[in-house]
Amino acid sequence: MTNYTNFEVEDFLHDDFFIDSVLKNAPNHQIFWEQWLAEHPDRKSAVTQAREIILSIRIKPLTDELSDSEVNDIIANLQQQTLSQPQFIGRKFYQTGWFRIAAAALLFATALLVVFRVNNRQLPDTENRNIASSKPATQTNELLEVTNHTTQAKLVRMSDGSLAVLKPGSGLKYQKYFSQKREVFLDGEAFFEVHKNPQMPFFVHSHDMAVRVLGTSFTVKNQNDNTFKVVVNTGKVLVYNQKAAQKANKEKYEVTLVPNEQVTYAINEFKFKKESLAVPLILSKEVALKEFTFENAALADIIEKIDKAYGVNIEYDKAKLGNISLNASLSDRPLDEKVKLLCKAINASCAFIDGRIIINGQTP
Repeated sequence: MTNYTNFEVEDFLHDDFFIDSVLKNAPNHQIFWEQWLAEHPDRKSAVTQAREIILSIRIKPLTDELSDSEVNDIIANLQQQTLSQPQFIGRKFYQTGWFRIAAAALLFATALLVVFRVNNRQLPDTENRNIASSKPATQTNELLEVTNHTTQAKLVRMSDGSLAVLKPGSGLKYQKYFSQKREVFLDGEAFFEVHKNPQMPFFVHSHDMAVRVLGTSFTVKNQNDNTFKVVVNTGKVLVYNQKAAQKANKEKYEVTLVPNEQVTYAINEFKFKKESLAVPLILSKEVALKEFTFENAALADIIEKIDKAYGVNIEYDKAKLGNISLNASLSDRPLDEKVKLLCKAINASCAFIDGRIIINGQTP
């Protein structure tokens, strides 16, 4: 496999595997790139730019010639997307079976020319073409609302990579695309796994209370008896009363938590009760390292442990797949990455549909 660590935009445009990943959208390719970008976040911009350039090219059968006006359209499109990129000169011919793609690009202040040709190669008719999770060029930043009317936990995946496991009877509101601020509004109970971003803290609002984090995992519960509870698995969080935050003695109305600590706030009494947990949580770092390191473990046992830790129900064919033996280290991975890595190991695919986690695969 190619080492993509130092790849720039032009390198990705010349890479056969990358081009296939964009055009064919094969599930195993998508899993590879999602995992690779999680390990190399500094390459996300280059990957996104290269992907957009490939998708922006109008694809025509090889037997059809591109007219001058069509070439000009391509150039104008690429100029718009690549003005901020370093200049490059490159040429690559790509051919596999019945299909061929050819590209040549020259970027400078006075010239740019790119021509792509494809024979009988079409993009899949799907909205899920993302190699990297990026915002559309034109977006409506609507407020999404999810309510869990089921009897099982519901998975909510947000645009920044953060996750929420929404408990039955609970509701969550959040922006479709986070821009200046990452904040969600919770009614009920949810477990959160927040993607780390020091430049953009993550806020959970629940009635008068709020939780501020950078990147961590924790549970928030707004109970019917006028109490508010936060339990921290990893990282560090600040819990505070939003109404009291403006008061001179605001420190009285806030508390900081670290792993294996919890706080209960009596809303009517304006009083915090902070305590350490007698038994460390399974997702806390020291416990997870042991609990999520597997040697010759059956897939069924691994999934059962994930279900228990996150309070979810991963759907799969236990009769066909449950006895597959695996070695895996999943302790430092968020929930969705744990599932994707398992699927990659058994050559299966996974889907996150309407809050459900589904694994599809065949017996090896």
